[in-house]
Parts: sequence; C-alpha cells; structure tokens
Amino acid sequence: NVIQTKNLAITAAPKTASTNLVEFFVDRFDNIIETNNPNKIPNIIIVITRNERDRWCSGVIQELNEFAIEHESKHSRVSSILELEANSLGQKSVFTNGHAHLGTIGYLSCITELALRDNTFFTDISSLSKKEFWAKICELDNTWPNLNEWWDDWNDFRNGDHGPPDPEDQVQIKRKELVSIVEDMLNNDTRLDFISAILDDNQETIDYFKETDKWIL
Repeated sequence: NVIQTKNLAITAAPKTASTNLVEFFVDRFDNIIETNNPNKIPNIIIVITRNERDRWCSGVIQELNEFAIEHESKHSRVSSILELEANSLGQKSVFTNGHAHLGTIGYLSCITELALRDNTFFTDISSLSKKEFWAKICELDNTWPNLNEWWDDWNDFRNGDHGPPDPEDQVQIKRKELVSIVEDMLNNDTRLDFISAILDDNQETIDYFKETDKWIL
C-alpha cells in the first residue's frame, strides 16, 4: 500500500510506520489517499525502509498475536512457541509469513522495478521524525499539505500508541523483552540461518541505496 497525492506516493508497508502514515495523513487531508492500485501510482515514489533484522523480529512478535495469547502469559510462553515454530519451518510459520515476511510483501517484492524508476527515492523509517525530510517531500510535491500546518500535530501523533519506545511504558517494555527473545534466536539458532542470510541480503540492497542519489537524508 501507499499513501499519495496526485504527484507523490509514500510506501505504507507493514512494520514501516504504515499505521501512523495512514491514520494521520489519510484521515486528515482530502488530497491524500491510501491505495494499493498500481495503476494509480504517481510519478514520484518515496520508499520507507527499516533495518531488516529489526523489522523481521518485530514482525514475528506481531504474528504471535494470532495465537490469541493473553498479554500477561505471553512472555512465559513465547520461547516455547518459537521453539515449536522453528521445528516446523517447512510449514506456514510465524517466522516467514505476514508481518514477518522475508521480502515477499511491500517494496522488497518489486525492488528492481523501483530502483530503475527515475523518480523513486529511499529513506529510513527514522526520517519520518525529521522536519527536513518532510520539507523535502513538500519540495518534491507542491500539493503536499504545508508543513507548518501539521508538523506539531504529527510529532504528537507519531509519539502515541505506534510511536518510538517509551522507557516507562510497561506494555512497550514487555514487547521489547519479547522482541529480544526473537533477536537472540535469529543471531544464535542455526535453524534460522537461512532467514538470517535472506534478511542480510535484503539489508545489503537497502544499504546500497544509501550511497546513491536516490537516498533522502
């Protein structure tokens, strides 16, 4: 999916701030829509990337929600569930599907086509918190809403439920602990070596763009 005006689109892929982008901009501005129709993509595309290992580990925890485990008991059970999942990787797994995809969803699935377009640019998810990034968006698209009209509201919004970690938020603290279990497994469990290799290959592609004029900030 993307959010877009008639001139510029910003990718809204899972685990790359898609919730914030859609809920803030699409709900607020009449000239910004969400779509997955490739025939409506405008000339300029901004691809939001995220460190692949971070994206995947966070995605695994989100996929675990499908087990409908109560939050209080999830931490005590997550290791055993991941262990069972690692033993059944040939089947549909929380390690390879949905939010924990290995590059089959979002911009990674069409990276070649995007890279060959003249007006495709890439940036890291952290840029969404930088005023200079949004100033660049307004420079590229004169129909994007005036930055000074919404910047303060955006800062408040992105620091909400789907914002960066709050060291005092108990739910976020527990989630971070769960993500660290997945990170440790990815780094040390040889059963996940092939996943690690795929994520590193994906990251190498992202890092390549950082050295080109296609990278913003």
